[in-house]
Amino acid sequence: MQAINKDSKWWFIKKIRQTGLLVIILAAILLEGISALQYYYTRNMLERDLEEQVLLLLRASAQRMDAIMRDVSIAASNQVWHAQEHLDDPSYMETLVSNLVTHESDKIVGAAIAFSPDYYPSKGHWYEPYSRHEGDSVITTQIGSAQHNYFSSEFYLTCMKGDTLKWSTPYLDSEGAKDTVSTFALPIRDGKGKPVAALGIDITTGWMSEMLSQFHKHPSSFTMVLSQEGQLIATPPDTVCSPKLAVSIAAMIKDSSIPKVMKVNGRVTSFKFYDEEQGRSGRVYYARKRYAPKWLMVKVCYDDEDFGELYKLQKNILWMTLVGILVFGIILQLFMRNGRKLQTSLMRQQRIDGELQIANAIQTQMLPRESWDDPRVDVHGSLTPAREVGGDLYDYFIRDEKLFFCIGDVSGKGIPAAFIMAVSQSLFHNIALRESNPALIMQRMNDSACRNNQSNMFATLFVGVLDLPTGRLRYCCAGHEIPFLIEKLSISYLDAKPNLPIGLFADFSYTMQETTMPPGSMLILYTDGLTEARNSQHQLFGRERVHQMMSRCYNISSRTMVETIISEIEHFTEHTQPSDDLTLLAISYTPTEKLLILDEQLTLSNDVKEIERLSTFIKDVTARLNIAKPLAPKLRLALEEAVVNVMEYAYPAGRKGEVNIRVTYDGDLLRLIITDTGIPFDPTEAAAADTTLSAEERPVGGLGILLIRKLMDVINYEREHGKNILTLTKRLKN
Repeated sequence: MQAINKDSKWWFIKKIRQTGLLVIILAAILLEGISALQYYYTRNMLERDLEEQVLLLLRASAQRMDAIMRDVSIAASNQVWHAQEHLDDPSYMETLVSNLVTHESDKIVGAAIAFSPDYYPSKGHWYEPYSRHEGDSVITTQIGSAQHNYFSSEFYLTCMKGDTLKWSTPYLDSEGAKDTVSTFALPIRDGKGKPVAALGIDITTGWMSEMLSQFHKHPSSFTMVLSQEGQLIATPPDTVCSPKLAVSIAAMIKDSSIPKVMKVNGRVTSFKFYDEEQGRSGRVYYARKRYAPKWLMVKVCYDDEDFGELYKLQKNILWMTLVGILVFGIILQLFMRNGRKLQTSLMRQQRIDGELQIANAIQTQMLPRESWDDPRVDVHGSLTPAREVGGDLYDYFIRDEKLFFCIGDVSGKGIPAAFIMAVSQSLFHNIALRESNPALIMQRMNDSACRNNQSNMFATLFVGVLDLPTGRLRYCCAGHEIPFLIEKLSISYLDAKPNLPIGLFADFSYTMQETTMPPGSMLILYTDGLTEARNSQHQLFGRERVHQMMSRCYNISSRTMVETIISEIEHFTEHTQPSDDLTLLAISYTPTEKLLILDEQLTLSNDVKEIERLSTFIKDVTARLNIAKPLAPKLRLALEEAVVNVMEYAYPAGRKGEVNIRVTYDGDLLRLIITDTGIPFDPTEAAAADTTLSAEERPVGGLGILLIRKLMDVINYEREHGKNILTLTKRLKN
């Protein structure tokens, strides 16, 4: 028994030791796994950061290069006019190229004008005056000859076709610049517009190397420039990159067998390489320039510089693992705590991002997508928020042959502004469904905006109502940007009084204004995100640029106008992060006159006894148009209800007056136009009767307008020149 107990004791101790060893081994494996996981995520984070930084460096290099080359090309363009004005003076050409090299830009190494054969008989068959720097001075020589036959050169042939050579592939110019250059060339034309010479400006690639050396992340990283064909254009000094390595990298870029990966949302291409000379591995990033010449910008980085600190950290972690086993419990506890914090933070951020995406989707869905088969008006809008959600708004819809529209800009940014935007848009839509006066629409929106406005937020707003049959535009501006009105070949600001924005003072009285949109005109509404858009030099786009841009955009659709404006803004800002929302709304008024098949009129006195004449009149019209049952009686009933309404409400008791009824038909639409000179009375704003109530509970009135709305397709009311004009429209053609 004692032997058995002793064996059992040692077996138990052995198991404890084995379990402890297993725990230590598992702890070590776990710690190493955690270390490897941290290394993996940290490296991925550093790689993404490196890719973003490389993109910024490449973009900065390209923008700097584009700016210099653009200055040189502008200098060439400015001198073409002078050359064309003095074509009769060959000596002036030598002065012109000398001035180009002397005064225009320190990057210009040489300039030439290559004339067509025997253009100046006194100068011979070849005449190409060329100026170049030589030391501190500029010399000008005539380099055209049988040995230097420029007639077959790229820049000459391109210009003789009337085209512009936008920077040639760099080549060795042994006659002119005596250096490797890239040429920008423009044609020089005679008085008949025929190209007779080519003005070319040469720049060397040396300055590119100096400029590119300013944009680097680490001492060993460097930037190169390749042509579209993969030819080396600019390389760093030999102390940074040997010619052999530069040629090797250029070859690898062209080699399709080398695996390459698209980075930074496809804007940069990357692949790994190994520098055998230095025994170092690295990565090559390259992207094509956006503007001509579309050369390749190449950035080379070495792993030991980009991830050297990470490598050292990993080695230290490996050594510290041995010590970490002793304090595994504490480390594990801390790690789990940090892991929970990280997870909580990530979940919180994901929840916020998800909510912002939902808010953006909701805001986008709130924008109007209404389409209609009405050729008289073409509307297109666009809203580009500066953040995930914005504070701009626009809306439009057609009711009773009137286009109701608005555009606004809420003060502030983010979620609060988006909330006010949603409320304002809903208010406009709901109020405009019952009200046709833009000043009253604005007044009611202001009353709602001022109610319990503890955040003191406000919104600029422009509300308009366009009558489609007449082009009459009524509008009210509440501190918003003044719209542009384009008609024929003129552009002007709409005459808008500066009312206060909504949400400031509840007792403010808004003023309605009125004008007429001629056929073929277009109204452009916008927020200050258009005029206050900034480029990378912090310059404002401004009203003047907007006016100039629109002066080039005649006879285009509303969609094309909006897309053109957005394209101009993107080009101006060079995709700089916008500071404000950009909202545009273009309304093109394009009414068309159809030949009337029928046009009949009848004038009645405001006496219900006259309805019998009206009945006879409309019966005759429907018979002539072959309108049979059940539609003909319905049309007659709708017209009679409308005329009786006018007689009862437009003319007070005892007042004499007339009611004119005009019936027109253009093969598609039948219009019943009722005109009177009585007091202003809009039957479309009268509340329809509530048919859910009993006859005893229902107030008098309202059934007539309800009946008319059900029988007719469209009801439109306008007050013009002291007259009430009510138009009932029915589509007869299927």
